[in-house]
Amino acid sequence: MEAKITAVKENPLLDRREVEVEVKHEQEATPSKEGVADRVAAENGLNTDEIDVEHVYTGYGRQESKAFLKVHQQFEYDEELQEETIEEEEDVQVTEEYAEIVSGTITEAKNQLNEMENPDFKASLKAEKENKNRTTLIDWLESQIEG
Repeated sequence: MEAKITAVKENPLLDRREVEVEVKHEQEATPSKEGVADRVAAENGLNTDEIDVEHVYTGYGRQESKAFLKVHQQFEYDEELQEETIEEEEDVQVTEEYAEIVSGTITEAKNQLNEMENPDFKASLKAEKENKNRTTLIDWLESQIEG
């Protein structure tokens, strides 16, 4: 199995790098998340405990996969691979409404935001980070912001 980093997005707020990896696995089954983490760690001098493999996608009949990882350790990579850094905007104001929305369960927060005509996902993200700081909801809000 061969793993090549194709994109890196710095996320200083959560002190991690969001990494996209191309995995070639000729004459082998789709690699496990642990296998991908082990290979990326070995090739980049990282600790496997600092790598969370979110997904490994393989097209039907293909011997190549895409893996999406969150790396909680600094490492060197080609700067040409770096995508836009995720940063919190300082001028985002958290209203009482958004603080209340994220105070419930993750499902309730998602439902309430989806029911709104023009939800302010940035305000929701800031409110969540100031309140419960749940990674699942933070990841979802970031994906909504990115579009």
